[in-house]
Amino acid sequence: MPDIPATFLVLYAIVLVYGVTLASIGDRPSLPLVLRWTYTAWDFIAYSWRRPAPAPPRPDYARIDQLERELGLVEERPIRTGRTVCLTKNCTGETEEIRTWSGRLIRNIHSCTSADSDPGSF
Repeated sequence: MPDIPATFLVLYAIVLVYGVTLASIGDRPSLPLVLRWTYTAWDFIAYSWRRPAPAPPRPDYARIDQLERELGLVEERPIRTGRTVCLTKNCTGETEEIRTWSGRLIRNIHSCTSADSDPGSF
C-alpha cells in the first residue's frame, strides 16, 4: 500500500470539514460569501431556469370598449325605446337627435315649449 503524505491527509480533513459545514448551514443568507457560495451557485444552476415567466400586461378593456363604441362596432340597445317623455303638461317642444356618422343615436336634446302661454296656469 502506498504511503499517503501527512499534508494530503490534513488537506483532506480540512476539505471534508468545509464540505460538511457548507452542506449543513450554507443556505443561510446571513453567512459570509465564503460559506454560502456553493448554495448560491447550486440555486442558480438548478432552479434559475424553472422560474415562471413574467405575466404579460393585461389589455385595457375600457379603452377597447371606447374605441369600439366610437367606430360603431357595438350594437347597443337604447335604455328607452320610442320618444322622449316630457313632464311638462301640453308640451309642443321639439326633440333633436344627435347621431354618429354610422347612424348610432348618442343623445336626445329636448327643447320644452308649453302650449299654454300663461306661465301661471297649471
